[in-house]
Amino acid sequence: MEPFLVLFLLLITTLCILVYVYLTWNFNYWKKRGVLGPEPLIIFGTLPSVIKQNRHFVFDMADLYEKYKKCGESFIGIFMTRNPMILVLDTKLVREILIYNFKCFRDNEGALWVNRKNEKIAGRNPFLAFFDEDWKERRNDFMGGISPSRLKQAFPIVTQTGHKMTDFIKAQISKSNKIIDAKSLSFKYTVEIYANFVWGIDTDAFKCVDDEHNVVLNMSSLFMDLSFLKVGLVNISSLMPGLKKLLKNRFYAEETDNFFTQLQNDAVDMRLRNKNNRSDFLNYMLELQRKKNISHVDMVGHSLTVLLDAFDTAAIVIYHALYFLAINQKAQTKLRQEILANLDDKGEISYRALINLEYLDQCVNETIRIVSPIPDFSKICTETTYFENCENKRTKIDRGMIVHISAFAIHHDPDIYHDPEEFIPERFDGGIAKEMTHKGCFLPFGDGPRICAGMRLGLLECKAGVFEIIKNFQLNCCEQTRKGKFIDTESLNVGVDGDIFLEFKELK
Repeated sequence: MEPFLVLFLLLITTLCILVYVYLTWNFNYWKKRGVLGPEPLIIFGTLPSVIKQNRHFVFDMADLYEKYKKCGESFIGIFMTRNPMILVLDTKLVREILIYNFKCFRDNEGALWVNRKNEKIAGRNPFLAFFDEDWKERRNDFMGGISPSRLKQAFPIVTQTGHKMTDFIKAQISKSNKIIDAKSLSFKYTVEIYANFVWGIDTDAFKCVDDEHNVVLNMSSLFMDLSFLKVGLVNISSLMPGLKKLLKNRFYAEETDNFFTQLQNDAVDMRLRNKNNRSDFLNYMLELQRKKNISHVDMVGHSLTVLLDAFDTAAIVIYHALYFLAINQKAQTKLRQEILANLDDKGEISYRALINLEYLDQCVNETIRIVSPIPDFSKICTETTYFENCENKRTKIDRGMIVHISAFAIHHDPDIYHDPEEFIPERFDGGIAKEMTHKGCFLPFGDGPRICAGMRLGLLECKAGVFEIIKNFQLNCCEQTRKGKFIDTESLNVGVDGDIFLEFKELK
């Protein structure tokens, strides 16, 4: 054999060995520490769906949760590609991480995903901010714009949008279009509220059946398009140092930054020119700018933070609630009876009465439990700490370790929720949702100091949207309605994939 060929084969073999060793050298990380966990696969780790994209990664976590919880462990060791991480199995440990030992888990993993050099607007989002980046001040600034008092003042915006939605549905029915896509309908509703509340503009979402011609709706959807591809790129980049910088990956499309920055400029100019003191998020931002001299980038960042809860998450909950209520006619009838019993003389409902409707609250909570719009809470260990397993053996958790809390797995745990795949709103009867949250068993928005900041606004939209539709229409399944378990989706959210067609019948 030629010496050159021998040398070449030797180099290739050596290179393959080095790559193999590099990819697997820390696969015994958890074994050395006496922590249980599945055997990782080269490149794929223990959550292969993140790379393969054959199903939602939370199902990988749910499978591991179900398997190892039976061993009585509080947590297990997992691998994201080649990186060791932790999956929490015990709800008491969930509470410890999110609340009691918050100082050791102050940051969200999402903060690592944002390219701060290229995504200055996204970097202003409190959820994506590191604790030492004035996180608390940013969060307080943001929450001042969606306080309970401001939401109460903005309630007419929500009710007016509900009326627009009702008129749109009636118009479709009059055209013999009784079969309506609940998903498209929900996004029309939430983008109208979002744009009106944040910038005081009307998107005319209900004036066109084709959503592709609504620029605000399209840009909002594009902004929220956190695909598996992007998550996969982040995790693949962890295989090799410097690869992430080479990819220069953005989670949010640059054109959405440009669009919403210009929209914010136009809205501010119009508001100042008209001297409108309307009680909405934009006026609050202008007040904040006068008092604290926040930048225009800060204003756009806060406005787009509202988008996370007021547009995407709220719509997901609404169309799934409608889907479940169409399938479960008894629940729909019970909810309608509660709604009709609480209307005023004009057939409307007050802000206070709406948020206090018990069965509506149960239906929304049950929808959130099944779908889990935020299916995974991943926290960064910010100070070295210790976890205890079932044998009271302490395991050191080093700074920088990522700890996963699978809300989806907990919400579908049959030991916590009987028949977890079934839509049973009554399981939240008697205000038990708060109690379940305190036990670490119900985590629709997380918990502790970094609980979802837009929770109140999102819930208000959800309840008002479901209220308006069930008050005015009977929902039924049709031949185009998909039934059975919800389908994996190619996004960070979990739910029914594709359109959700339901039959709407107007109630006289």
